[in-house]
Amino acid sequence: MLRPGLRTAVLATVSLVVSVGGLAVPASADDLAPGTSGTSEDTVRFVADDWPAPPPTPVTLSRATTTALATYAPSEAFTLHSRPGAQRTIYLDFDGGSLLSTNFWLANGLSTLLFPGWSTDGSAAFSDAERSVVIEVWARMAEDFAPFDVDVTTDEPAAGGLFRSSSGDTSYGTRVAFTSGAAVQSSLCGGCGGLAWVGTFDSVTNGEVRSPAWVFPSSLGNKAKNLAEAGSHEAGHTLGLSHDGSTSSGYYSGTSLWGPLMGSPYSSSITQWSKGEYPNASNHEDDLAVVRANGLALRPDEAGDSVATALPFSQLRSSAGGRAVITSPDDEDWYSLTDCSGTVTVGAVPTDIGPNLDIGLEVRGPTGALLESSTPTTVRTYSGVTGLGANISLPLSGGPFHVTVSGIGSGTSWSGSGYGDYGSLGTYRLSVTGCTGADDPPPTDQPPVVPPVVVPPSGTSVTRPGAPGAPRVVAGARGGRRTVVVRWAAPARTGGTPVTGYRVLAYRVGPSGRYVGGTLAPRATRVLARSTHRIALALPRGRWVLKVRARNRLGWSAASRASRPVVPR
Repeated sequence: MLRPGLRTAVLATVSLVVSVGGLAVPASADDLAPGTSGTSEDTVRFVADDWPAPPPTPVTLSRATTTALATYAPSEAFTLHSRPGAQRTIYLDFDGGSLLSTNFWLANGLSTLLFPGWSTDGSAAFSDAERSVVIEVWARMAEDFAPFDVDVTTDEPAAGGLFRSSSGDTSYGTRVAFTSGAAVQSSLCGGCGGLAWVGTFDSVTNGEVRSPAWVFPSSLGNKAKNLAEAGSHEAGHTLGLSHDGSTSSGYYSGTSLWGPLMGSPYSSSITQWSKGEYPNASNHEDDLAVVRANGLALRPDEAGDSVATALPFSQLRSSAGGRAVITSPDDEDWYSLTDCSGTVTVGAVPTDIGPNLDIGLEVRGPTGALLESSTPTTVRTYSGVTGLGANISLPLSGGPFHVTVSGIGSGTSWSGSGYGDYGSLGTYRLSVTGCTGADDPPPTDQPPVVPPVVVPPSGTSVTRPGAPGAPRVVAGARGGRRTVVVRWAAPARTGGTPVTGYRVLAYRVGPSGRYVGGTLAPRATRVLARSTHRIALALPRGRWVLKVRARNRLGWSAASRASRPVVPR
C-alpha cells in the first residue's frame, strides 16, 4: 500500500452496485440497509454492520493501561507484530491504498480503486496522537486473537501474504481497513460502521479480490476501544462468524461488565468470543470452532495439563519471561516448583490493554492435591475492571509443588449478571517467589503488552536475535532517483532460532552527525526476506545514516550501530 505514516487522498462520491440473485444491478445506497447482507455473483455473502451508537463519553483507561501504552514510541505504530513468523496474518491497514481491478467490492458499491486511510485532522501524515490510537487498536485486537496461531500486525506483509493462491498455500490472511472515506462508507452501505465478506479468510482466490474488511471510525467516535472491537468483529466475519444477537436485537450489547465481540459490546469492559451463553441469545454457534474451521488453528500450548507433563516454571521464566497464553476453555497450564522455602508467593495477571482472560490460580502438592486456590470476584470500576488477576501466598518447604493457571468466568452468564469461562482466553504473566529459579516479585499491576512468544517444545532457551553489525553504505548510481546502496551481514547471534527477516532504518543527520528533524522517526523499509542482505533504498536530499534490525519468531533485535553518513545520488 503506502509508506507508513502517509495516507491517500479522500475519494470522490461513487455509485453503488448490489449483487442480487446472481446479477449485478445498480442501486442506491439505501438499497443495502445497514445490518443486512448482500451476495456476490458467486453467492459469497457479505454483511453491513450498523451497531447501536458507542458511548459518547471518552473511555477511561486504567493506570496500568496508560503505563503500558507509554512503553511504545509513536514511531513503532506501523511495525507492530503480535506473533512474528506465523503463517496466518490479520493486517490492520490505517493508511489506505488501492484495490485490484478484479476486486468484488467494485461490483458491490465502489467505482474507483483508491481508498483513503484514517485521519482525525485531515493531515496526510499521522500525528503522534493518531499513532497512539493505532497502537492501542493493535494491542486490543492482538489480545482478541491471542489464542490463535496468527500474527496481528500493522506492518504490511509482502505481496501475496494476504490471500490464499492455492489449496497448497499455507501463508495467507486478511486485511482490515480503517478508513475515513465518507464516500466509501456511503456508497457501500449508506452509514454502517463496518462491512465484511463472510467465511473468506481461507478461500482460494486470485489476489485480494474480497478484501478488505472495512471499519469506518467516524461512526465509532474514532476511539481506540471501539475501533478495535469493530476490527475484531469484521475480521471475525471473514473467519465465518455470524452476529451475536438476542430475541429483541440483531446485536447483543451485553452488560457494563461483559459483551460478545460479534455483538456490539462498546459499553462493556470485557469483550470475548462467545457461544451465546447470555439471556435470550439468538446465536449459539461455537465461535472458536468456526474460526478454526475457517483457517486459524490454536497456537501451540506452552505447558502440560497434569503433574506428569508440568513445565518447570524456571523454564517459562527464562524462555518467555513468565508469559504464556490460555488458548481454549479446556486449557489448564501446569508449572512445577522445586526447592521452595518459607512463604511462597504466586501471582498471575492478564495483559493490561483489552484483557479477555479472567484468571483462576491454584497451588497443588507433589501428587496434584489442591493446597490453595484464588478466584477473585471481577468488578467493574470507573477506570476499568478489578479481579482479573489472582495471587496466593502460603508456606511451602521442598517440592515439587505445582501451579495451575486457567480461564474462569464470573457470576452467572445465563442470568446476565456475569460471563462463563468459554471466552476467558488470552495472555498472562506468572510470577513466583520463594522457590529455585523463581525469584520474580509478584505482579502488583498488570504488565506491559508485549508480543506473545513461543516456548520451544524441546525446552531450549530462545531469545530475540542479536543486532546485525553496522551496515556498509555507498551512494547510488548517478541519474534517476536518489538512492543509497545498503549491505549488511546476518547477526552473529540468531537467538537459537533462524532469522526470518530484516528491516532497514534511515535517519537524517546534520553536518555534525547529530540526528535532525525533532523526533527520531526513521524512514523504514518493509520487512525484507531473510535471504536479503543488499538493497537500493530511495531517499530524499540530505545526509543519512542507516541501521538494520533482524527478526526471528520471537521478535525484532535492537537496531545495529549506525553506518557512516551518506548522501543519496
